[in-house]
Amino acid sequence: MDSLRVAALQLRSENGRVRHNLEHARPFIREAVARGARLVLLPEFSATGYVRSPELWQWAETLDGPTVRFMREEADLGKVHLGASLLEVEGEDFFNTFALISPGGRVDRVRKRRAPSYEAYGFRGSVDDPCVIDCALGRISVGICADNHFSDLARCIEDSRAQLHLMPHCYGVGKENPWSFPRALIEASCRQMESLPVRYARHFGVPVVLANQCGPWEGPLPGLMGRMVKPDRFLGRSSIVSSQGERLCALGEDEEGVIVDTVELRSADYEGEEQRITRAQGDWGWSSLGEPAFATASFAFKIGAMEWLGRRAYARSVERRQWARRVQEALGRLEDPPAEHGARRGMP
Repeated sequence: MDSLRVAALQLRSENGRVRHNLEHARPFIREAVARGARLVLLPEFSATGYVRSPELWQWAETLDGPTVRFMREEADLGKVHLGASLLEVEGEDFFNTFALISPGGRVDRVRKRRAPSYEAYGFRGSVDDPCVIDCALGRISVGICADNHFSDLARCIEDSRAQLHLMPHCYGVGKENPWSFPRALIEASCRQMESLPVRYARHFGVPVVLANQCGPWEGPLPGLMGRMVKPDRFLGRSSIVSSQGERLCALGEDEEGVIVDTVELRSADYEGEEQRITRAQGDWGWSSLGEPAFATASFAFKIGAMEWLGRRAYARSVERRQWARRVQEALGRLEDPPAEHGARRGMP
């Protein structure tokens, strides 16, 4: 089996301050490279911050925008593969896209398969896209945050014979509220962050790298969810887990930092005795087994209702189409991005 030195970055990002967030990540990336990492994973939406309102659209990019250009620069300098998710604009739509940048500038992407709950107000899911990237390091599967909680990703990982699994996250919890966000759910969320990569590693025999944001979660949620849940904090707990399910290294909830370790990749010609996929009842439940707070009918109903409302609002949004056109026109017209790509622009 081939070994690979991997790193996870746990960062705090400021909403909308793309250039600032990229510069903030730079010393963490270089520390990981100095410690021998050949693959470095950043959290979900590390460049834009986790904004869940229509203003998110103004910070969208194409795959030749400021985030990918920054990552290409650092990948070439450190001779390292860099992975992070960004808000990608294409046509009239927005996607949560994970980009893996190889030394030399190659860009591979995996789009978030679903926009669950309130995320459906901001971007489309892309469930038909592949979940794997073939690159010089091997065959790498990617689950962006909530994707890791759906059974179809499990099928994708096994069918593709992935050798390493990446989990970029923006996993946060709301302020405690007995009606919409009880303590039991917060405690289950904390356990989930620690157990999720371990269960994946043990089930599929692949090493797992999880990178999550940390610090305060700021900004209102859209729609009905905004009246029910007040954001509080991201849960951190980034980790690297061996293919045997051993947690090799991890960070706490609040600390920014870098973890680096060496993992053994699953053999590319691996053949299991049978497809090791748990067929869950419905979509939710594959990786949430053992956490009753995630499996209750009321919780599943709330998530489903928010997603339905979000998809409907997204599909009908004229503002979304205007922003998509405006952002692409600006990126196509400017040779270089503004000094602060996240600077507030007037809504159309």
